[in-house]
Amino acid sequence: MTGYRDPVYDPNAWEPQGRPMRPYNTVQWLCVALLVLSIAAYTYFFASIKGWVPKLLFDPMYAGLPLLLIGTTLINSRREGQTDLAPELAAARKRTMLITIAACAVILGAALVIEFTGAN
Repeated sequence: MTGYRDPVYDPNAWEPQGRPMRPYNTVQWLCVALLVLSIAAYTYFFASIKGWVPKLLFDPMYAGLPLLLIGTTLINSRREGQTDLAPELAAARKRTMLITIAACAVILGAALVIEFTGAN
């Protein structure tokens, strides 16, 4: 294991990750339950707005969002390694990405010129 004091330490080194590992462990199943509770809280909130159920004193921002964030984060705590399904297309994907970035830069530059020169 390399640490920050090793001469080969690279803080920007990372490995692309795939989908969450299967089968789920206990923590991941607990987080699935948190996600279900979050969805239930939002469903109850919207049903109370429609008048189908009695309105409780809660806002979904405080009831559902924390459960949703914690559940999603912890489900993704164990992930598989990423495998490229088409490594022969890597060069084409890179070229397409560079062309897209260049086009966006030209459009953004033109928008900035128009904005700051006062053109109508």
